[in-house]
Amino acid sequence: MDQVNLAATNLQYALGLVGVFTAVFLLVAAINYLLVEPLRQRRKLQQRLKASARELEVRAQIFKDYQEIRQGPLMSLMEGVAGWSKIENLQRQLLQADIYLTPTTFLCMVGILGSIGFILGMTLGKMLLWGLGGGFSLGLAPVLLLRWKKRRKSVLFEKQMPEAMELLARSMRAGHTLAGTLELVSQEIPPPLGMEMRITYEEQRLGLSVIQALRRMGERVDSRDLRYFVTAVLIQSETGGNLAEILENIGMIVRERLKLKGKIRGLTAEGRFSAIILGLLPVGTFIIIFLLNREHMLSFLRDPLGVKLLGVGLINLLLGAIVMKKMVNIKV
Repeated sequence: MDQVNLAATNLQYALGLVGVFTAVFLLVAAINYLLVEPLRQRRKLQQRLKASARELEVRAQIFKDYQEIRQGPLMSLMEGVAGWSKIENLQRQLLQADIYLTPTTFLCMVGILGSIGFILGMTLGKMLLWGLGGGFSLGLAPVLLLRWKKRRKSVLFEKQMPEAMELLARSMRAGHTLAGTLELVSQEIPPPLGMEMRITYEEQRLGLSVIQALRRMGERVDSRDLRYFVTAVLIQSETGGNLAEILENIGMIVRERLKLKGKIRGLTAEGRFSAIILGLLPVGTFIIIFLLNREHMLSFLRDPLGVKLLGVGLINLLLGAIVMKKMVNIKV
C-alpha cells in the first residue's frame, strides 16, 4: 500500500514538474512572440533604413570627392603612372566590394601598411628579405580584403537573384511598371541586392532613365547573373517582348546554375579539404617542433642555409596550394 501511495506521489510530482516546465515554456514563448520578436524586427528594420540612408550619403560623398580630386596633384601623378582607366577600374572594384574609399585613399593605405611591414620585418629579422616579406604581406592585406568582400557580395547577390527575378516577374504580370517593380524588390529583398535595387530606383527617380540606372547597377556589382538581367531589359526595351516571362526564365536559369554549383562543391569537397590539410600540416608541424624544441628551431633559423630552405619550402607550399585550387575550382 505504501508503495502504491509512493508511486502515486511520484507520478503527481512528475506531472507537476511537467506542468511547471510547460507553463514556463509557454510563458517564455509568449513573451518572445508578443514582445521580443516585434522589437527585434522593428530594430532590424530601423537598422536597414539607417544603413540605406548612410550608404547613399557615403556613395554620394565618394563621387563628389572623386570628381574634386580628379585634377589634384596626387591623382595627376597616379594617372600618369598607371593611366586613368586603371584608376577608374580600381574605383569600380572598390564600389563592387562596398569599400567606400577613393582610389587615392586606398593606395595610400596600401603604401602605409607596406612601409610598416617593411620596418617591422627589418627590425625583427635584421635582414632585407624579412623586410621585403613583411612589407609585401601587410601591403597585400587591403588588396586581399578587397577581393574577399567583392567575392562575398557577388555570392550573396547570386543567392538572392532567383527570388528577385520571380518577384519582378510577378509584379510586372500584376501591371506594375519596371520602376515600380524595382522599388518593390528594394523593400522586400535584403541587402546587397535590395540595396542596389533601391539605389537604381532612386537614380531613375532623380532624372536618369531606367536603362541608364540599370547599367550603372551592372557596373557596381560584379555578377554575371545581374548582367543577364540588365541585358534582357536592354534588349526588351529595343525590340519589345514579354519581359515578365524573360525574367522568370532568368530566375530559373540562375536557380539551376546555383544547384549545379552546389553539386560541384559537394563533389570537390574532398580535394578542397585535402588542400587545406596539406597546406596547414607543414605549418602546424613547424609550430609544434618550435614549442617542443625551441633551441633546435632557433639554430635552424639562425643558419643562412636554413632560412633559404625555409623560403624554398614556403614557395613550394604556395605553388602546391595554387595548383590544387586550380584543380578543384570548376567555373560554372
